[in-house]
Order: sequence, then structure tokens, then C-alpha cells
Amino acid sequence: MRDTYMSQFSSVWSEEAKRDFRRTPIVVKHNYHEHNAFSDLSLAALLDRHPRDMIDFCTMGDDATDRDSWRAGDPGDLSGEALIDAVRHGKLWINIRHAMDTDDQYRPIFDAMLADMKRARPGFNPLLAEAGILISSPTAQVFLHSDVSETMLWHMRGVKRFRTYRPEAPYYDPQDMEAVLHKEQTEDIPFDPAWDADAYTVDLHPGMATNWPLHGPHRIENQSGLNVSVPFEISTPESRRQNAVIFANGFMRRHWGLNPSSIRVDGPVGFAKQMLTAGIKVKRKLFGMPAQVEPKSETTFEIDGKSDGGFIDQAA
Repeated sequence: MRDTYMSQFSSVWSEEAKRDFRRTPIVVKHNYHEHNAFSDLSLAALLDRHPRDMIDFCTMGDDATDRDSWRAGDPGDLSGEALIDAVRHGKLWINIRHAMDTDDQYRPIFDAMLADMKRARPGFNPLLAEAGILISSPTAQVFLHSDVSETMLWHMRGVKRFRTYRPEAPYYDPQDMEAVLHKEQTEDIPFDPAWDADAYTVDLHPGMATNWPLHGPHRIENQSGLNVSVPFEISTPESRRQNAVIFANGFMRRHWGLNPSSIRVDGPVGFAKQMLTAGIKVKRKLFGMPAQVEPKSETTFEIDGKSDGGFIDQAA
């Protein structure tokens, strides 16, 4: 018998959202949040079976400008149920990487969401798409950052305030993305609270999703409830070309002492930069390169649901 359960779930795109998808910030409606896969019971079971080295456990400070307060932690041998309880009562952020595209229970939802995006914008054919699941505390925040990939955030539980800023000065500096692509820093970037006056701001409730332009800086402040979201990370021909040019600029700056400023992908210069990046990647694949430690990957705390904030600093 054909499984018709997933046929109950879909998204609704306005004509404006279809037109502006990937060009300007948009919001669409969906009912995927009603799927039982996003219940406490299902998420706890996922945390128990998903490889722990594929899950990030983090906390952060209260100051939106203090990006250095973002740090990683150790869950120990806590069960999924205990971890969710610690998140609910603490100040924690969990990223279950690749949960949507690798787990058998979540893959049908992933496929349906991706199909929705393709139907909304004919001609949208991503080269690669992946998605995890974010579980975060009612008071958690994500500092201003710029993603390497194109992104669509599907919101399932809780309320979070989402702000995004145009990918241009003063909100965005391509040299920050250079450092990210060269694995010198995380995607967090400097933030000035005065920029909020220029931000696109929306409070995401269950059943809402948002998308914004490539490299658009954005930040999130949870407003209430245990928050659960699905961030789609999408690689497209456009994003690969743009990232290749920025990577090449960074390479020339670091190895050749040059100071390139253009991030244009068209024309002979843009094409040459893309070829430079392709050549570097082929060389590294053939001959390897020294292992790099991911920035801020060291653990500094242990999750403890009985403690304030849901964790204990390892130094203590």
C-alpha cells in the first residue's frame, strides 16, 4: 500500500515569495511542524541514535555583540531526553548535522521540502543540499554571521526573532568570508546594534520558513519556548562561483601579497579567479594539505541539566 502520510504536509508560497526567492528576504507558510518527527519523543530518539561527532553542543552570552562568548561543550553520556530537558531549562544550542538528509525517519521530510522549493522556482536545481535540526533554549541567540551556502530556515517550534541585513558594507565584508573559506574563523562577524534599524525583521512562529540572499548577514534571538528549526544549506552554481572568487581573493592576499577587492564572477578576471580556486582544490585533493583545527571547536563546558544555564564550565 502506498504511504500517504507525507502527502499531508506541504508549504504555501505567495507569488511575491516565488518571485523573490534567493533574491530578497521572503517568508512562506508550511505545516511540516505538525509532523510527529519534531516532538520531544522523536527528537530525543534522534539524539540517541545520531553519531555524537555529528552533533554540536554550544552556549553563548547575552550580549549580541559578544561573538567570542560562543563556545562548544561536551554532552557526556546524557540521553536524548536529558539533553532536551537541559536545553529547555538552560541556555544551550544543539545542531544535529545532516539529520534531515541522512536519517531514515527525516529523509522523506527533507525530500518534500526540497521539492517545494523546486516547484516554487522552476529552474532552481541545487548542486547539493543538506539539512540538520537545531534545538535551542528559550533565551538562546545566534550571533550575526554570514553563511557560505544559500540557506532556507524552516521553523517548527517556539518563537525566534530573525534579522537579516543586506550583503554589503557596513554589514558585510567579503574579507570575513575569505577567512571563513580559508578556515581561519567561524562564520560569526562583527555586529553594531545600530544596524537593526536597517534589518529585515520577522518573528518566526511554528509553520513559517524564511530565505534570504547568499552571504546575507543574519542573527537570531529566541523569544519563547523550546525552539526547533531545520536549516537547509544549499549549494548552487551561483554560490559556488561566488565562493570561488572570494576564495581566490583570499589566496592571492595570503600567498601573493596582493590586495584584490572585486568579487565579480563575470568577465575574464572573475573566470580566472574561479579557475585558480579549482586548480588549488585539485592540487589539495591530489597531494593533501595539513589538517586544520576548526575554529572554536575545543570544548569548554559539560552539559548538566541541574545547573543554571544547563551546563558546568570544565575549568570549574
